[in-house]
Amino acid sequence: MFNLMFRKKYESRKYVDLIKKVSSNWANWDPPRPIQVGDYGMIDEQTGIFEKENNIYTAPSTAALCALHRSQAAPPEENIIYNAEVQHKGILDLTHFNIPGIAEASIKGQWKFNKNKTGALLVMAQPRITFLDEATLFEKLVGVKELDDKCLVTATVTCHAYAMYLSSQSEDSISLALHSTPSVSAAPLGLAGGESKLDWWSEKGAGVFRHGCAEPGTYSFTPMFMLKRKPKNDKFSSHRSALLDTMWEEVQVPWRPLKEGGEEAAVVNTLAGSQAPKTSEE
Repeated sequence: MFNLMFRKKYESRKYVDLIKKVSSNWANWDPPRPIQVGDYGMIDEQTGIFEKENNIYTAPSTAALCALHRSQAAPPEENIIYNAEVQHKGILDLTHFNIPGIAEASIKGQWKFNKNKTGALLVMAQPRITFLDEATLFEKLVGVKELDDKCLVTATVTCHAYAMYLSSQSEDSISLALHSTPSVSAAPLGLAGGESKLDWWSEKGAGVFRHGCAEPGTYSFTPMFMLKRKPKNDKFSSHRSALLDTMWEEVQVPWRPLKEGGEEAAVVNTLAGSQAPKTSEE
């Protein structure tokens, strides 16, 4: 029971950590929870969850500075899949399933997870990136004290359908398909060519599975985002705008390497041949 409770406590942090390793971006443990470009705050060290404090477009100290530098949206991309500690087994043959629309699923696949390893999977349907106009905006924000030591959301990845999975350290697998199904009103009538909606079909193991679907083009979910931190004043004074973008630092994870359950691994003092003092997690 203790191991199960311990795992649940840190499962969000483990998922965020795994996805960041394979994508260099931050994962949102709760994609329906909005995260917007311009949000700033901190990453919770225990959960890996971004805690918003304000937004540069609405905060009194930055709203006027940012008024002429709105975020920009790139065209939607093809479906994007990130996975860590899993083996992709290929496209599924779903023709034998008696489920309307599943044979023509726009996303379908099966992933098998390694034994004794925690794995993660993130699937996004036609995601769109929204980003800051960094080159002109960042210089204005360097002197804003409210952003000292804060994490700034410089880009978000939104989509109309997502699926995410965190494995249970066993040789389980997950099979997914994003397909169209008849709407509730059309189904009882057996209407062909009527209204339909997207839905996820899945067969999964004992891990944590979250998913969502909305109308295409709505971008209702934010499964992923990018964070940067403003440079120190001395670093800014020695370089100017040509290097301004690179001067804003990528935000690194605020925890030590994680064990499979998401708790921090002990740090070994190689000089003394002993472990560092334990934290409250150990």
